[in-house]
Amino acid sequence: MRISVVIPAYRARDVLELCLLSLARQTLEAQHSSEVIVVDDGSADGTDRMVAGLPSDLDLRYVYAPRSPVSGRARARNLGLARAAGDLVVLLDADQVVAPTFLAEHARAHAGDDGAVVVGRRFQLADGPVDRERLRYEFSFEALPPVVRGDEREPVLEAFGCELADLETAWHYLWACNASVRRRHLVAAGGFDEAFVGWGLEDSELGYRLTRGGLRLRYAPEAGAYHLHREPVSPARHREWRRNLAYFAGKHDDLVVALQRAFEPAIAAARPGPGRHECALRFELAARALAGRHRAARVG
Repeated sequence: MRISVVIPAYRARDVLELCLLSLARQTLEAQHSSEVIVVDDGSADGTDRMVAGLPSDLDLRYVYAPRSPVSGRARARNLGLARAAGDLVVLLDADQVVAPTFLAEHARAHAGDDGAVVVGRRFQLADGPVDRERLRYEFSFEALPPVVRGDEREPVLEAFGCELADLETAWHYLWACNASVRRRHLVAAGGFDEAFVGWGLEDSELGYRLTRGGLRLRYAPEAGAYHLHREPVSPARHREWRRNLAYFAGKHDDLVVALQRAFEPAIAAARPGPGRHECALRFELAARALAGRHRAARVG
């Protein structure tokens, strides 16, 4: 299996370097190979010079896309997908660091399951220094800040006692910070919708289309990524999320899409309200109730 890792980056030079150093330490089996495609979405922070100085044993392609009104994660990932030669596409964000087994675990999760959309675990690291020089010659968790939070999807799975694919809202949890899918499925689906500009939901909308097309989401906790920093959701990002949700709901005539409004209290950080876990539970419960009414209507 040939694996293509697609990473969008915008003004992310320092964290992107750590991400790429970790990808240079991957331990794939002999029958697998990998390439990394970085799409620089108009940065002016020296990302190009940093990439040029990385270890030569990393099969890396750098794509620069000038900044424009349509710039964003969706467009950048599509530019990377267009250049991907792999059978399997791994979607990764620039601010993630991965262990040496990361790509091997994604490949293993797809073995014998052509219709899987795999999402890996995401850990949140504490704020703190990173031993950058150590990561240049070896991967070590001692070089990273400690983990302060596990994956936000796991409490939802535990609450409902099911696999990810069995959630009515599974498609919402395709988070492109750590996910993989066969390239031909991405191409057949048309890739990411570039009308999503700004922050939020472009990956969930892709998950919606892929699952409605017959693919199943699979959670692979062994394929972990470690998030180097997490900024609070700013008022500007909140507005972008609301605009993207309105577009998402207008594109798909399905009430469950609009039910994602359940997350707004957790996203609008300035407002008091329930946390993300409680919002996720409400979202799934509402989606299950809606699905039950649809099934009852069909039987009737």
